[in-house]
Amino acid sequence: MPNVVNVLKQDHRTVEKLFADFKESKDRSVVDQICDELDVHTRAEEQIVYPVLRSDVPDGEGLADHAEEEHAEARQLIGRIRQTTDEEHLEELVTELEGAIQEHVSDEEGEVFPKMESAIDASRLEQMGAEVESQKADA
Repeated sequence: MPNVVNVLKQDHRTVEKLFADFKESKDRSVVDQICDELDVHTRAEEQIVYPVLRSDVPDGEGLADHAEEEHAEARQLIGRIRQTTDEEHLEELVTELEGAIQEHVSDEEGEVFPKMESAIDASRLEQMGAEVESQKADA
């Protein structure tokens, strides 16, 4: 079974690759993929990961609150991206979203994930990974 940290890191790599693909192609369909991936990823984190982070990890409450604030910022940008028809403005918004996501990924991979791995036993991390994968498959 996959460890939840590895599942979420793989999502991060997928979105990073999509941002790079957009920079090369300027293809609107790639932007739609980025937004869809982020929607599914943030929903899984908020429903499966953050409740456990709050209850089982020291300082988890603050970490989860901060992450949810970052998600709210990303959701707002995604909404603006989905509604824009101006290609030049689209590029600016995608660049802004990419910066916000890079900061979020840095926070998670640099602080949140290591704390989860030290506070939560391996079998629980694997169970959470399976739950995240299942939710993503249903999305």
